[in-house]
Amino acid sequence: MSDKTGIAWTDASWNPVTGCTKVSQGCKHCYAEREWARLTANTKATAYYGRAFTDVACHEDRLDQPLRWSKPRMIFVNSMSDLFHEDVPDEFIDRVFAVMALAEKHTFQVLTKRPERMRRWFDVGHDNREHAVGQAMREIAASRGGDDAGLPEWPLPNVWLGVSIEDQTTADERIPLLLQTPATVRWVSAEPLLGAVDLERVAWPNKCGHRVDVLRGGYWNKAHCIALGPSADLGEAKGGFTNHSDFPATLDWIVCGGESGGPKARPMHPDWAEDLQSQCEEAGIPFFFKQWGEWLPVNQMTDVEIGELHRSNRIAKNGEDQFAMDEIFGTHCTVPATVVGTDGSCLAVTDPMAFRTGRGGMTTFRVGARKAGCTLNGEVRQDWPAYEG
Repeated sequence: MSDKTGIAWTDASWNPVTGCTKVSQGCKHCYAEREWARLTANTKATAYYGRAFTDVACHEDRLDQPLRWSKPRMIFVNSMSDLFHEDVPDEFIDRVFAVMALAEKHTFQVLTKRPERMRRWFDVGHDNREHAVGQAMREIAASRGGDDAGLPEWPLPNVWLGVSIEDQTTADERIPLLLQTPATVRWVSAEPLLGAVDLERVAWPNKCGHRVDVLRGGYWNKAHCIALGPSADLGEAKGGFTNHSDFPATLDWIVCGGESGGPKARPMHPDWAEDLQSQCEEAGIPFFFKQWGEWLPVNQMTDVEIGELHRSNRIAKNGEDQFAMDEIFGTHCTVPATVVGTDGSCLAVTDPMAFRTGRGGMTTFRVGARKAGCTLNGEVRQDWPAYEG
């Protein structure tokens, strides 16, 4: 695979595994699956030709690619798959981590929707993973004429582990497992963002009703409590903050973005992105706004930009005033438009329920990802966690 990528938060992609299966709504319009149709029809793309997307394959011949890149770079691992897919053997994951350990000048970004498998792979009780990775390092180094015999620092300092989420449900399911997994940097990709996510109130497993702040490492009490009370639920006012002295870890980086990929892409309500950005800013956590995706909300547009999407139903002539004609005959939008609610539901702009009180209806226009851009409230907000690279 080429080391070129259009992903804004990385420098290169590396795909030792390709193919995947869908696990949640965030997978519905998977960009890797869209690319697959082109790749599998190309007789020269021997790794893909004739394969189904659900046919997960491990590519031994691609393992050493990062070792051949001389310039240090940020590398996204498996843009065309999930490293912790159930069809990827533990032994192959060992070898992927061994390459990342050997290629210490690079920084690797691992992203999964299967954090339960990731956590199990790291579990010492499941296997002595550090020893297995060290053994794989020696084998790979020897195959390249080297004699690396040292076990890697654990967890690897140049590997960032993350989970992909799309709404509160997936945040509740995946983030606690990530925080219980050893990592130097833990991050979340909320893309495509399909609903509101409150990182200050993430459900913690095996503690019925308890919600924790995964940005700070504790929990917010209900409004009437200063400390040591029940945790505030979603949508409830917050009281005092209680630190969890035994909290395993907190998040280091949040990436946020809307869905791209054509007419079936779903719009992102601006409230969701703005709220995530505010949560990160208040907690001092780096926030990276990647893109709006296919749909751009009207509150992110200037009057001129909105006007450019509309055409007059009747063109003024013989000295008539165009503005007056538009007042009488109206205008029409030249691109698809929908009204997205804060619950994620979409209604036509002509639907009488689209802007009903409490729905939070926001008109969005399908202008395409390139035109929609990556500014949030007029600013580019693309911050990174501190790292050496």
